[in-house]
Amino acid sequence: MFRLPNRAPISSKEIRGPFHTLRAVGASVFLIAAVVTYLQTRDTAPLLLLIPSGLVVGDALYRLKTNASSFVALLIDSSALFFALALRGPTPTVNAVVVIYLLVASSLVLPMARAAIIVGYVGFLWIAISVLDGSMTDGLIGVITRSGLAPGFDGVTVIVMTTSVGVIMLGAVNALLRSQDQQSEALAQEKRAVELKNEFVSMVSHELRTPLTGIAGFTDTLNENWANLPSRDVDEFLGIMSQETDHLVNLVEDILVIPRLEAGQLRLTPVDLDLATETRSVASMIFSDTADYSVTIPANVVVHADQTRLRQILRNLTENAQKYGGDQVLIEGELEGPGTYKVSVSDNGKGVAEADRARIFEHFEQLSTGDGRMEQGVGLGLPIARTLSRAMGGDLWYEDRFPVGARFCFTIKLATKREPASEQPTPEQQASDKHHAQAPTPETSDQTRL
Repeated sequence: MFRLPNRAPISSKEIRGPFHTLRAVGASVFLIAAVVTYLQTRDTAPLLLLIPSGLVVGDALYRLKTNASSFVALLIDSSALFFALALRGPTPTVNAVVVIYLLVASSLVLPMARAAIIVGYVGFLWIAISVLDGSMTDGLIGVITRSGLAPGFDGVTVIVMTTSVGVIMLGAVNALLRSQDQQSEALAQEKRAVELKNEFVSMVSHELRTPLTGIAGFTDTLNENWANLPSRDVDEFLGIMSQETDHLVNLVEDILVIPRLEAGQLRLTPVDLDLATETRSVASMIFSDTADYSVTIPANVVVHADQTRLRQILRNLTENAQKYGGDQVLIEGELEGPGTYKVSVSDNGKGVAEADRARIFEHFEQLSTGDGRMEQGVGLGLPIARTLSRAMGGDLWYEDRFPVGARFCFTIKLATKREPASEQPTPEQQASDKHHAQAPTPETSDQTRL
Protein backbone atom coordinates (compact mmCIF):
# COMPACT_ATOMS: atom_id res chain seq x y z
CA MET A 1 0.00 0.00 0.00
CA PHE A 2 1.36 3.41 -1.01
CA ARG A 3 1.94 5.72 1.93
CA LEU A 4 2.81 9.39 1.76
CA PRO A 5 6.08 10.39 3.47
CA ASN A 6 5.47 12.26 6.72
CA ARG A 7 8.55 14.48 6.49
CA ALA A 8 9.79 17.17 4.13
CA PRO A 9 12.71 16.64 1.74
CA ILE A 10 14.58 19.50 3.46
CA SER A 11 14.09 21.15 6.83
CA SER A 12 12.75 24.70 6.96
CA LYS A 13 15.80 25.51 9.10
CA GLU A 14 17.99 24.99 6.03
CA ILE A 15 16.53 28.08 4.30
CA ARG A 16 14.81 29.96 7.11
CA GLY A 17 17.02 33.05 7.15
CA PRO A 18 17.36 33.96 3.46
CA PHE A 19 13.91 32.64 2.50
CA HIS A 20 11.91 34.68 4.99
CA THR A 21 14.18 37.69 4.50
CA LEU A 22 13.32 37.65 0.78
CA ARG A 23 9.62 37.35 1.60
CA ALA A 24 9.79 40.33 3.95
CA VAL A 25 11.83 42.48 1.54
CA GLY A 26 9.67 41.70 -1.52
CA ALA A 27 6.41 42.37 0.30
CA SER A 28 7.87 45.56 1.78
CA VAL A 29 8.69 46.83 -1.73
CA PHE A 30 5.05 46.35 -2.80
CA LEU A 31 3.87 48.04 0.38
CA ILE A 32 6.13 51.07 -0.09
CA ALA A 33 5.23 51.33 -3.81
CA ALA A 34 1.52 51.35 -2.97
CA VAL A 35 1.95 54.13 -0.40
CA VAL A 36 4.14 56.25 -2.71
CA THR A 37 1.66 55.85 -5.59
CA TYR A 38 -1.20 56.91 -3.36
CA LEU A 39 0.70 59.99 -2.18
CA GLN A 40 1.46 60.99 -5.76
CA THR A 41 -1.91 60.28 -7.36
CA ARG A 42 -4.32 60.29 -4.41
CA ASP A 43 -5.79 57.14 -6.00
CA THR A 44 -6.83 54.81 -3.20
CA ALA A 45 -6.90 51.70 -5.40
CA PRO A 46 -3.17 50.82 -4.96
CA LEU A 47 -3.69 50.85 -1.18
CA LEU A 48 -5.36 47.47 -1.62
CA LEU A 49 -1.80 46.10 -1.93
CA LEU A 50 -1.28 46.94 1.75
CA ILE A 51 -3.43 43.95 2.72
CA PRO A 52 -1.38 41.11 1.14
CA SER A 53 1.93 42.91 1.57
CA GLY A 54 1.44 43.62 5.28
CA LEU A 55 0.31 40.03 5.89
CA VAL A 56 3.42 38.56 4.23
CA VAL A 57 5.81 41.00 5.96
CA GLY A 58 4.37 40.24 9.40
CA ASP A 59 4.48 36.48 8.84
CA ALA A 60 8.06 36.59 7.46
CA LEU A 61 9.36 38.63 10.41
CA TYR A 62 7.70 36.21 12.83
CA ARG A 63 9.16 33.14 11.15
CA LEU A 64 12.67 34.59 11.06
CA LYS A 65 12.73 34.00 14.83
CA THR A 66 11.02 30.59 14.97
CA ASN A 67 11.38 27.13 13.45
CA ALA A 68 7.66 26.85 12.73
CA SER A 69 6.49 24.85 9.71
CA SER A 70 6.35 26.65 6.37
CA PHE A 71 2.84 25.31 5.67
CA VAL A 72 1.06 28.39 7.01
CA ALA A 73 3.63 30.67 5.36
CA LEU A 74 2.96 29.12 1.94
CA LEU A 75 -0.80 29.37 2.47
CA ILE A 76 -0.35 33.08 3.22
CA ASP A 77 1.94 33.52 0.21
CA SER A 78 -0.54 31.76 -2.10
CA SER A 79 -3.44 33.90 -0.94
CA ALA A 80 -1.45 37.14 -1.00
CA LEU A 81 0.12 36.53 -4.40
CA PHE A 82 -3.10 35.58 -6.15
CA PHE A 83 -4.89 38.52 -4.55
CA ALA A 84 -2.12 40.78 -5.92
CA LEU A 85 -2.37 39.09 -9.33
CA ALA A 86 -6.08 39.79 -9.32
CA LEU A 87 -5.25 43.43 -8.70
CA ARG A 88 -2.67 43.30 -11.52
CA GLY A 89 -4.89 41.82 -14.18
CA PRO A 90 -4.09 39.22 -16.88
CA THR A 91 -0.32 38.50 -17.24
CA PRO A 92 0.56 34.86 -18.03
CA THR A 93 4.32 35.25 -17.45
CA VAL A 94 4.01 36.61 -13.93
CA ASN A 95 1.27 34.09 -13.13
CA ALA A 96 3.54 31.24 -14.27
CA VAL A 97 6.48 32.45 -12.16
CA VAL A 98 4.27 32.66 -9.08
CA VAL A 99 2.87 29.15 -9.63
CA ILE A 100 6.37 27.69 -10.15
CA TYR A 101 7.57 29.30 -6.93
CA LEU A 102 4.64 27.90 -4.94
CA LEU A 103 4.99 24.41 -6.43
CA VAL A 104 8.77 24.23 -5.86
CA ALA A 105 8.56 25.63 -2.33
CA SER A 106 5.73 23.36 -1.21
CA SER A 107 7.26 20.21 -2.70
CA LEU A 108 10.68 20.77 -1.05
CA VAL A 109 9.90 22.17 2.39
CA LEU A 110 6.63 20.37 3.22
CA PRO A 111 5.64 16.72 3.69
CA MET A 112 3.90 15.33 0.65
CA ALA A 113 0.42 15.44 2.19
CA ARG A 114 0.69 19.12 3.08
CA ALA A 115 2.36 19.92 -0.23
CA ALA A 116 -0.65 18.35 -1.98
CA ILE A 117 -2.93 20.70 -0.03
CA ILE A 118 -0.91 23.71 -1.18
CA VAL A 119 -0.95 22.46 -4.79
CA GLY A 120 -4.71 21.98 -4.65
CA TYR A 121 -5.17 25.42 -3.15
CA VAL A 122 -2.96 27.00 -5.83
CA GLY A 123 -4.96 25.21 -8.52
CA PHE A 124 -8.20 26.53 -7.06
CA LEU A 125 -6.82 30.09 -6.97
CA TRP A 126 -5.51 29.78 -10.54
CA ILE A 127 -8.96 28.75 -11.78
CA ALA A 128 -10.58 31.52 -9.77
CA ILE A 129 -8.31 34.25 -11.13
CA SER A 130 -8.69 32.89 -14.68
CA VAL A 131 -12.46 33.17 -14.35
CA LEU A 132 -12.10 36.70 -13.01
CA ASP A 133 -9.77 37.65 -15.85
CA GLY A 134 -12.32 36.56 -18.40
CA SER A 135 -15.48 37.81 -16.74
CA MET A 136 -14.61 41.05 -14.92
CA THR A 137 -13.58 44.36 -16.41
CA ASP A 138 -14.06 46.39 -13.26
CA GLY A 139 -13.50 45.88 -9.54
CA LEU A 140 -10.25 44.26 -8.53
CA ILE A 141 -9.07 43.25 -11.97
CA GLY A 142 -6.61 45.75 -13.48
CA VAL A 143 -6.32 48.06 -10.44
CA ILE A 144 -2.48 47.93 -10.50
CA THR A 145 -2.43 48.35 -14.28
CA ARG A 146 -4.67 51.43 -14.15
CA SER A 147 -2.57 52.94 -11.35
CA GLY A 148 0.64 52.68 -13.34
CA LEU A 149 2.33 50.18 -10.99
CA ALA A 150 2.20 47.24 -13.42
CA PRO A 151 5.82 47.32 -14.78
CA GLY A 152 7.38 47.67 -11.34
CA PHE A 153 4.99 45.09 -9.89
CA ASP A 154 5.88 42.58 -12.59
CA GLY A 155 9.63 43.12 -12.22
CA VAL A 156 9.70 42.85 -8.42
CA THR A 157 7.45 39.79 -8.49
CA VAL A 158 9.64 37.94 -10.99
CA ILE A 159 12.86 38.87 -9.14
CA VAL A 160 11.56 37.86 -5.69
CA MET A 161 9.94 34.64 -6.90
CA THR A 162 12.95 33.44 -8.93
CA THR A 163 15.37 34.36 -6.14
CA SER A 164 13.21 32.48 -3.62
CA VAL A 165 13.20 29.42 -5.87
CA GLY A 166 17.01 29.69 -6.08
CA VAL A 167 17.33 29.91 -2.29
CA ILE A 168 15.09 26.88 -1.81
CA MET A 169 16.99 24.86 -4.42
CA LEU A 170 20.33 25.84 -2.86
CA GLY A 171 19.04 24.69 0.52
CA ALA A 172 17.97 21.40 -1.03
CA VAL A 173 21.40 20.93 -2.63
CA ASN A 174 23.17 21.68 0.67
CA ALA A 175 20.89 19.24 2.48
CA LEU A 176 21.62 16.57 -0.13
CA LEU A 177 25.38 17.10 0.11
CA ARG A 178 25.24 17.02 3.90
CA SER A 179 23.22 13.83 3.73
CA GLN A 180 25.83 12.29 1.43
CA ASP A 181 28.62 13.33 3.81
CA GLN A 182 26.76 11.84 6.77
CA GLN A 183 26.16 8.65 4.81
CA SER A 184 29.83 8.41 3.89
CA GLU A 185 30.81 9.03 7.50
CA ALA A 186 28.34 6.40 8.70
CA LEU A 187 29.73 3.88 6.22
CA ALA A 188 33.27 4.66 7.35
CA GLN A 189 32.26 4.25 10.99
CA GLU A 190 30.51 0.99 10.18
CA LYS A 191 33.60 -0.26 8.38
CA ARG A 192 35.76 0.76 11.32
CA ALA A 193 33.36 -0.95 13.73
CA VAL A 194 33.62 -4.18 11.75
CA GLU A 195 37.41 -3.91 11.75
CA LEU A 196 37.44 -3.24 15.50
CA LYS A 197 35.14 -6.21 16.08
CA ASN A 198 37.38 -8.50 14.08
CA GLU A 199 40.49 -7.18 15.83
CA PHE A 200 38.77 -7.53 19.19
CA VAL A 201 37.72 -11.12 18.53
CA SER A 202 41.24 -11.95 17.37
CA MET A 203 42.89 -10.28 20.38
CA VAL A 204 40.48 -11.76 22.92
CA SER A 205 40.90 -15.21 21.38
CA HIS A 206 44.66 -14.86 21.72
CA GLU A 207 44.43 -13.46 25.24
CA LEU A 208 42.13 -16.26 26.41
CA ARG A 209 43.98 -19.02 24.59
CA THR A 210 47.39 -18.20 26.08
CA PRO A 211 46.54 -18.61 29.80
CA LEU A 212 44.10 -21.43 29.08
CA THR A 213 46.82 -23.34 27.24
CA GLY A 214 49.17 -22.90 30.18
CA ILE A 215 46.55 -23.94 32.72
CA ALA A 216 45.59 -26.97 30.64
CA GLY A 217 49.24 -28.01 30.20
CA PHE A 218 50.10 -27.76 33.88
CA THR A 219 46.84 -29.49 34.79
CA ASP A 220 47.67 -32.44 32.54
CA THR A 221 51.20 -32.60 33.94
CA LEU A 222 49.96 -32.62 37.51
CA ASN A 223 47.24 -35.12 36.71
CA GLU A 224 49.66 -37.57 35.12
CA ASN A 225 52.74 -37.09 37.33
CA TRP A 226 51.49 -35.80 40.67
CA ALA A 227 52.94 -38.72 42.65
CA ASN A 228 56.35 -38.44 40.98
CA LEU A 229 56.79 -34.66 41.04
CA PRO A 230 58.80 -32.99 43.80
CA SER A 231 56.69 -30.81 46.07
CA ARG A 232 58.69 -27.77 44.94
CA ASP A 233 57.62 -28.33 41.31
CA VAL A 234 54.01 -28.89 42.34
CA ASP A 235 53.99 -25.62 44.25
CA GLU A 236 55.55 -23.82 41.27
CA PHE A 237 53.01 -25.25 38.84
CA LEU A 238 50.11 -24.37 41.15
CA GLY A 239 51.47 -20.84 41.53
CA ILE A 240 51.67 -20.38 37.75
CA MET A 241 48.16 -21.76 37.34
CA SER A 242 46.91 -19.32 39.99
CA GLN A 243 48.56 -16.39 38.20
CA GLU A 244 47.07 -17.40 34.85
CA THR A 245 43.66 -17.77 36.48
CA ASP A 246 43.96 -14.27 37.94
CA HIS A 247 44.88 -13.00 34.47
CA LEU A 248 41.75 -14.61 33.02
CA VAL A 249 39.55 -13.19 35.77
CA ASN A 250 40.94 -9.69 35.22
CA LEU A 251 40.50 -9.95 31.45
CA VAL A 252 36.89 -11.13 31.77
CA GLU A 253 36.17 -8.40 34.31
CA ASP A 254 37.52 -5.74 31.92
CA ILE A 255 35.38 -7.08 29.07
CA LEU A 256 32.20 -7.39 31.15
CA VAL A 257 32.50 -3.93 32.67
CA ILE A 258 32.31 -2.19 29.25
CA PRO A 259 28.54 -2.59 28.57
CA ARG A 260 27.71 -1.65 32.16
CA LEU A 261 29.82 1.49 31.90
CA GLU A 262 28.28 2.49 28.56
CA ALA A 263 24.75 1.85 29.85
CA GLY A 264 25.41 3.79 33.07
CA GLN A 265 24.41 0.75 35.11
CA LEU A 266 27.68 0.09 36.92
CA ARG A 267 26.96 -0.06 40.64
CA LEU A 268 29.58 1.43 42.94
CA THR A 269 29.90 0.76 46.65
CA PRO A 270 32.22 3.45 48.04
CA VAL A 271 33.88 2.79 51.39
CA ASP A 272 36.77 4.32 53.30
CA LEU A 273 40.05 2.75 52.17
CA ASP A 274 43.71 3.22 53.03
CA LEU A 275 45.16 4.23 49.67
CA ALA A 276 48.75 3.19 50.44
CA THR A 277 47.65 -0.29 51.52
CA GLU A 278 45.53 -0.81 48.41
CA THR A 279 48.29 0.46 46.11
CA ARG A 280 50.99 -1.74 47.65
CA SER A 281 48.70 -4.75 47.50
CA VAL A 282 48.06 -4.30 43.78
CA ALA A 283 51.70 -3.44 42.97
CA SER A 284 53.01 -6.52 44.78
CA MET A 285 50.77 -8.73 42.62
CA ILE A 286 51.77 -7.06 39.35
CA PHE A 287 55.50 -6.53 39.73
CA SER A 288 58.24 -9.05 40.34
CA ASP A 289 62.01 -8.95 40.61
CA THR A 290 62.14 -8.24 36.87
CA ALA A 291 61.14 -4.62 37.43
CA ASP A 292 62.19 -1.89 39.81
CA TYR A 293 59.18 -0.22 41.37
CA SER A 294 58.55 2.05 44.29
CA VAL A 295 55.40 3.13 46.12
CA THR A 296 55.81 6.47 47.93
CA ILE A 297 52.23 7.26 48.90
CA PRO A 298 52.23 8.63 52.48
CA ALA A 299 50.57 6.73 55.28
CA ASN A 300 47.06 7.54 56.51
CA VAL A 301 45.69 8.68 53.15
CA VAL A 302 42.09 7.52 53.47
CA VAL A 303 39.99 7.73 50.30
CA HIS A 304 36.30 7.13 49.70
CA ALA A 305 35.99 4.76 46.75
CA ASP A 306 34.73 1.42 45.52
CA GLN A 307 37.48 -1.03 46.47
CA THR A 308 37.06 -3.31 43.44
CA ARG A 309 37.08 -0.41 40.98
CA LEU A 310 39.97 1.38 42.69
CA ARG A 311 42.01 -1.80 42.46
CA GLN A 312 40.97 -2.16 38.82
CA ILE A 313 42.28 1.34 38.04
CA LEU A 314 45.54 0.66 39.84
CA ARG A 315 45.90 -2.75 38.19
CA ASN A 316 45.37 -1.41 34.67
CA LEU A 317 47.84 1.45 35.15
CA THR A 318 50.53 -0.68 36.79
CA GLU A 319 50.16 -3.49 34.22
CA ASN A 320 50.45 -0.85 31.49
CA ALA A 321 53.62 0.53 33.05
CA GLN A 322 55.02 -2.97 33.51
CA LYS A 323 54.51 -3.89 29.85
CA TYR A 324 55.60 -0.68 28.16
CA GLY A 325 57.26 1.52 30.75
CA GLY A 326 60.90 0.54 30.82
CA ASP A 327 62.62 -0.92 33.87
CA GLN A 328 61.56 1.47 36.64
CA VAL A 329 58.08 2.43 37.84
CA LEU A 330 57.22 4.98 40.51
CA ILE A 331 53.80 5.16 42.16
CA GLU A 332 53.38 8.34 44.16
CA GLY A 333 50.65 10.57 45.52
CA GLU A 334 49.98 14.14 46.53
CA LEU A 335 47.13 16.34 47.66
CA GLU A 336 45.46 17.78 44.55
CA GLY A 337 42.99 20.11 46.24
CA PRO A 338 40.37 20.22 48.98
CA GLY A 339 38.94 16.72 49.30
CA THR A 340 40.89 15.36 46.30
CA TYR A 341 44.04 13.25 46.11
CA LYS A 342 46.16 12.56 43.02
CA VAL A 343 47.94 9.29 42.29
CA SER A 344 50.66 9.14 39.62
CA VAL A 345 52.08 6.03 37.96
CA SER A 346 55.34 7.02 36.24
CA ASP A 347 57.82 5.03 34.18
CA ASN A 348 61.04 5.59 32.26
CA GLY A 349 59.90 4.11 28.96
CA LYS A 350 59.47 5.77 25.58
CA GLY A 351 56.28 7.60 26.49
CA VAL A 352 53.39 8.24 24.10
CA ALA A 353 53.61 10.38 20.97
CA GLU A 354 51.47 13.49 21.05
CA ALA A 355 49.44 12.32 18.04
CA ASP A 356 48.47 9.11 19.86
CA ARG A 357 47.46 10.52 23.24
CA ALA A 358 43.75 10.62 22.40
CA ARG A 359 43.72 7.15 20.84
CA ILE A 360 45.09 5.37 23.91
CA PHE A 361 41.89 6.21 25.78
CA GLU A 362 39.61 4.64 23.15
CA HIS A 363 38.26 1.10 23.46
CA PHE A 364 40.23 -1.64 21.67
CA GLU A 365 42.84 0.83 20.44
CA GLN A 366 46.49 -0.18 20.55
CA LEU A 367 49.43 1.72 19.14
CA SER A 368 50.93 -1.55 18.00
CA THR A 369 48.68 -3.94 16.08
CA GLY A 370 48.86 -7.01 13.90
CA ASP A 371 52.30 -8.60 13.60
CA GLY A 372 53.83 -5.61 15.39
CA ARG A 373 52.15 -6.40 18.69
CA MET A 374 54.80 -7.19 21.22
CA GLU A 375 52.73 -7.60 24.36
CA GLN A 376 49.44 -8.96 25.53
CA GLY A 377 46.36 -6.76 25.84
CA VAL A 378 43.11 -5.91 24.11
CA GLY A 379 43.25 -2.12 24.37
CA LEU A 380 40.83 -1.84 27.30
CA GLY A 381 42.97 -0.93 30.29
CA LEU A 382 43.33 2.82 29.90
CA PRO A 383 39.78 3.64 28.69
CA ILE A 384 38.28 1.54 31.47
CA ALA A 385 40.55 3.12 34.07
CA ARG A 386 39.56 6.62 32.94
CA THR A 387 35.83 5.82 32.89
CA LEU A 388 35.96 4.22 36.33
CA SER A 389 37.88 7.18 37.72
CA ARG A 390 35.28 9.60 36.38
CA ALA A 391 32.44 7.41 37.66
CA MET A 392 33.88 7.82 41.17
CA GLY A 393 34.10 11.62 40.86
CA GLY A 394 37.70 11.91 39.67
CA ASP A 395 39.56 11.93 36.36
CA LEU A 396 42.52 10.27 34.64
CA TRP A 397 44.97 11.75 32.16
CA TYR A 398 48.42 11.40 30.59
CA GLU A 399 51.51 13.55 31.16
CA ASP A 400 55.07 13.45 29.87
CA ARG A 401 57.69 12.53 32.44
CA PHE A 402 60.94 14.47 32.48
CA PRO A 403 63.42 13.67 31.02
CA VAL A 404 61.94 10.45 29.57
CA GLY A 405 58.93 8.25 30.15
CA ALA A 406 55.24 8.58 30.77
CA ARG A 407 53.08 9.49 33.74
CA PHE A 408 49.43 8.51 34.13
CA CYS A 409 47.61 10.42 36.85
CA PHE A 410 44.18 9.97 38.37
CA THR A 411 42.29 11.74 41.14
CA ILE A 412 40.22 10.18 43.88
CA LYS A 413 38.04 11.65 46.60
CA LEU A 414 39.37 11.77 50.14
CA ALA A 415 37.24 10.22 52.85
CA THR A 416 37.43 13.24 55.15
CA LYS A 417 38.34 16.90 54.87
CA ARG A 418 41.55 16.30 56.77
CA GLU A 419 44.73 16.64 54.79
CA PRO A 420 46.68 13.38 54.66
CA ALA A 421 49.73 12.99 56.86
CA SER A 422 52.92 14.15 55.23
CA GLU A 423 55.06 11.44 56.77
CA GLN A 424 56.88 9.13 54.38
CA PRO A 425 56.61 5.35 54.37
CA THR A 426 58.58 3.58 57.06
CA PRO A 427 61.96 2.03 56.16
CA GLU A 428 60.33 -1.40 56.34
CA GLN A 429 57.65 -0.35 53.83
CA GLN A 430 60.25 1.17 51.52
CA ALA A 431 62.33 -1.97 51.67
CA SER A 432 59.36 -4.12 50.72
CA ASP A 433 58.26 -1.78 47.93
CA LYS A 434 61.58 -1.07 46.27
CA HIS A 435 63.66 -3.37 44.11
CA HIS A 436 67.01 -2.88 42.40
CA ALA A 437 67.31 0.86 43.08
CA GLN A 438 68.84 2.37 39.98
CA ALA A 439 68.68 5.67 38.13
CA PRO A 440 65.98 5.70 35.41
CA THR A 441 67.30 4.70 32.00
CA PRO A 442 65.60 5.38 28.67
CA GLU A 443 63.68 2.48 27.18
CA THR A 444 65.14 1.27 23.89
CA SER A 445 62.54 -1.37 23.06
CA ASP A 446 60.14 -0.92 20.16
CA GLN A 447 57.24 -1.95 22.36
CA THR A 448 54.30 0.42 22.48
CA ARG A 449 51.64 1.28 24.99
CA LEU A 450 48.05 0.05 25.31
